[in-house]
Amino acid sequence: MIEELINSRVLILGCGNTFFGDDGFGPEVIQALEQDADLPQGVTAFDVGTSVSDLLFDLALAPDKPEMIILVDAVSLPEFNPGQLVWLPLTQIPQCKKADFSMHQFPSIDLLQELALQAGVDVRVLAVQAGCIPDRVQPGLTAEVLAAVPAACRMIRSAVEL
Repeated sequence: MIEELINSRVLILGCGNTFFGDDGFGPEVIQALEQDADLPQGVTAFDVGTSVSDLLFDLALAPDKPEMIILVDAVSLPEFNPGQLVWLPLTQIPQCKKADFSMHQFPSIDLLQELALQAGVDVRVLAVQAGCIPDRVQPGLTAEVLAAVPAACRMIRSAVEL
């Protein structure tokens, strides 16, 4: 994994917890991308679960960085319908999601912005509007979010083939 991380031109990181409903969207998209096995050379997809902050910290410290990082995650924004996909600007990540990218209160949203602004990495967040992220363990995506997985894969493939 470390070698792929260091040598990849594009990293696709699926974020989320598969035990909490639609929060498992990111890992589900990564699994779908891996099953198709048609990603271009130099593009690597990782299911980072709930540990994206550790990886982002390592990337910020690494001398060589990827050209592009795509984070895939679920959000809860009132203006979208369940299953709706959106390229979410870093400045529009909801406050409740910022904790997902934190490391012991370290503001990794700032890390993402630093990777983008200071290191020149093209950082993108592909988000799906969650239908249900339960308070208790309840694996499985809602029908609307599950139906968005193929479209998310197409959007990612289109972004990495630029």
